[in-house]
Amino acid sequence: MREIQSTAIGVELNTLLGVVNPIDEDIGILDENGKVLGVIITAEAYQCFLKKVEEEEDRLDAESVKQFQQNRR
Repeated sequence: MREIQSTAIGVELNTLLGVVNPIDEDIGILDENGKVLGVIITAEAYQCFLKKVEEEEDRLDAESVKQFQQNRR
């Protein structure tokens, strides 16, 4: 993960990040044409994302082992 100090970002973004229990938790960073350049998610959403990625990696690993064992027969 790339990191940046909150003192290095603008006031508007710092304000959005400081909202407690925001209705729309994600913060989209858009270019001048409205194209999404990136998204900032809450720490809780990030932890959930990491958990889901790990679960999927575990599932794929188990599937690979299963296929390997079947091919050895």
